[in-house]
Amino acid sequence: MATTEQDLHNFTEFARERISGGGESLSLDELFDLWRAENPSADLHAENLAALRAAIRDFKSGDRGTPAGKHSDQLRRAFGAGNQ
Repeated sequence: MATTEQDLHNFTEFARERISGGGESLSLDELFDLWRAENPSADLHAENLAALRAAIRDFKSGDRGTPAGKHSDQLRRAFGAGNQ
C-alpha cells in the first residue's frame, strides 16, 4: 500500500489526540502500532474478516474449540510456570 498524504494526515491527527489525551509517554513506534491496530490495511482487514467468518461457520457446525484451561495447562508445562 502506498502512503498517501491522507494517511500521513490521519496518523498525525491520531498521534496528536493520543498525546493530548494522556499518551505523552508513548514513543513514535508505540503510537504507530496503536494507529495500525485501529486502522488495518485492506489486506489485513480482509484476512481478519475471513478468519471471523470461518470461526462463525465452525461454531454453527458445532465446533466449540478447546477449553481455555487446556491451553493454560499446556503453556504452564511448556514454560515451567508453577514448578518453582
